Amino acid sequence: MNRRQAEAVLALEREVSTALELLDSEAGLRDDWRTRYAAERVIERIFQAAEAITPAQQRAYFGPDALRYLRGMRNRLAHNDLAIDPEVLWATISVDLAVVRDRMRADAATAAALIERGIDQLQDVSEWRRVHLGPTRGTRG
Repeated sequence: MNRRQAEAVLALEREVSTALELLDSEAGLRDDWRTRYAAERVIERIFQAAEAITPAQQRAYFGPDALRYLRGMRNRLAHNDLAIDPEVLWATISVDLAVVRDRMRADAATAAALIERGIDQLQDVSEWRRVHLGPTRGTRG
């Protein structure tokens, strides 16, 4: 794994972890529009991050067809299709992404170790993460 691949794995791991931390319950997703909107957005971000990893990693983490389904969900969300079923969104995050996180755990640890060893300008890993995995320049928040 090279540095760019390691960064891509860590970016995906961060988005998946964010999605899993976001949800407390299916009812919370259904009843709180803020949580639902955040969940929808994190799915879009996960797909974007998944496109940056290698095809072999995509298959290993998401399975042979799951990335295709994620792409379809992302497209529906990005094009403002209001017919997103909260149950499908809940299952995607609470079940499917939990499996993805487990499948990528070893690679994420390897990527973090590679990045930690490879840091030369920044003094610590938290600073590297802030710089490389934080908000993109030009975004609000």
